[in-house]
Amino acid sequence: MKVAIEHYLSSTYKLIQRAFPDGVKQEDYFPLLALLYGEMSDRNLAEVMEHCTGKDYDLVLNDVYGVGSTDTQDAEAIAKLKDHLLACGYAEWLEE
Repeated sequence: MKVAIEHYLSSTYKLIQRAFPDGVKQEDYFPLLALLYGEMSDRNLAEVMEHCTGKDYDLVLNDVYGVGSTDTQDAEAIAKLKDHLLACGYAEWLEE
């Protein structure tokens, strides 16, 4: 099934799909939001994560706001996730 996502979010969607072919696990959800938060607008991040997780957009947007309003994220989990994403094309995605 093809996901209807805005063209400007397709590279992000594809990156996440490569990194998480079986879906984003709950333990990776908040570290992923935290990692991508500085690279994307809140609404774009919420939209792409809605498509990747199947969660309601408004709930994801609230999670994005929560990640953005606190600096208590698990730095080790974020670093581990970043290493995983680098193996899936994260560096190239950052250059876009």
